[in-house]
Amino acid sequence: MNRNKKEMCHNMRSYLVILALSTIATTSLPHNASRDLVGDDYHRFLMKPTSTIDQLSVPIIKLSPEIKNEIQEYLNSTADDLTLFMVYIAADNDLRSFAIRNIKQMTRIGSNKNLIILVHLDIRLKKNKKVTRRYLVLKDRVIHLNADDEQTQRMDSGNPNTLISFCKFAIETFPAQKHALILWDHGTGTLNPKRGRIVRAHERFTFNPKTEQYDLDRSSSYLDLIETEEGCCRGICWDDTTGHYLSSRDLDFALNKITNDFLGGKKLNILAFDACLMSMLEVASIAKYYAKIMISSQEVILGPGFQYTKTLAPFEHGSLTHVEFAQHIVQEYGKVYNTITSDYTLSAIDLQGVEDLEKNVDEVAQLLKKCLSRQIKRSVKKAIYASRSNQLCTHFDEKSYIDLDHFYRNLLKNLNLFRLSDKRRQPQMIEELRHLLEEGREIIRTITIANVVGKKLSNARGLSIYFPEKSIHNSYPQVPFSQNNAWPSFLAHYHKY
Repeated sequence: MNRNKKEMCHNMRSYLVILALSTIATTSLPHNASRDLVGDDYHRFLMKPTSTIDQLSVPIIKLSPEIKNEIQEYLNSTADDLTLFMVYIAADNDLRSFAIRNIKQMTRIGSNKNLIILVHLDIRLKKNKKVTRRYLVLKDRVIHLNADDEQTQRMDSGNPNTLISFCKFAIETFPAQKHALILWDHGTGTLNPKRGRIVRAHERFTFNPKTEQYDLDRSSSYLDLIETEEGCCRGICWDDTTGHYLSSRDLDFALNKITNDFLGGKKLNILAFDACLMSMLEVASIAKYYAKIMISSQEVILGPGFQYTKTLAPFEHGSLTHVEFAQHIVQEYGKVYNTITSDYTLSAIDLQGVEDLEKNVDEVAQLLKKCLSRQIKRSVKKAIYASRSNQLCTHFDEKSYIDLDHFYRNLLKNLNLFRLSDKRRQPQMIEELRHLLEEGREIIRTITIANVVGKKLSNARGLSIYFPEKSIHNSYPQVPFSQNNAWPSFLAHYHKY
């Protein structure tokens, strides 16, 4: 039942007081950091592993019948505009120390009448003991929700059924009007290794004493540093124990199940990737069916990832629309990393317009194929090559990922280099291509509702696309976007000429 604001505040205060007075069991989780930093000191986070392991103590309240009753009373009196913030942390890998840091940051805000914070944590503790924990995050403490559930003690973060199970539990246990899902882990964009070593992004940065910031090493490609085998599609939420990850097919399957079975066909308000290289058209092509806004980075993300204290701070004072929340997440990310490095990006994409952009890319690709087949002295190939070259077009730690808007902008400038065998149709084809490129840039501007970039990536506009210099990765044809768009066919033609 709904109650007025005064009653809800009173109930929430009572709820938290009872939790604070309940018997608390405190456990220690490993944290490879000298301390957990916030505020102005956040830029001093560790850029490499330390030889000492400090213990970060997180108070964990055992779920008792009394606590269950208090939670239920709270849920019966939640606000009319409640946001459920679901964080799926795949930390059974080399990022586990950062996972604990991020949970600690969440406890500085905690669940309140405007916000419920639920965490699914897969992590390996001392002596390689892997555990799965589900937490309700409160201010300065957490409730361990699955302590008595034998089926969820040791799960596989790379199995889509684990993500489905978590979201089912979260959505059905904590009813809310708005839903945000954060996928936290390594990311490889639209490509993947099937099984192999993931590069720790922060190890790619070195401190520059002249600028007093961290510079990204671009001397080698991100994917080249990963031991790859033949695979099927991109990966996220890696589980080192099983070697599994969520492929694009897995993510599509899981999100379909979550939105249709547990949200009644409604979309997530926000789907965010606290992971590297995920802000790609190919990723948005999947996300558009299941979320209203996608938040992600075109570039690699440093180990500390989102600063969750700052990310969630507005909910201490009221509720936010999903658009306001998405813009806030991006803006705060920019404020944090602006003093740390010039190599960062984060954007919020309105997924409602992604289909228009896909159609535009499809039409551009088809027209470029025609131009390539009618070119004189490889003039079209040379113009495209110059437009996507790493010297002139914004690219990222994975060099085959380029900024789509910057590529379009460069190609517009180089249309005068096109020489076609059909002189009669050349002006018409070039003018049609010009129109499509301008249209595509306008779509990108419209659907990018927030975008922050470092100085070295000033031309990044929020969405990347796969454009390898020499050959197509064997996983790319199986990405859903590739199967429904002329872009891969264009790439094949480009590489042939």
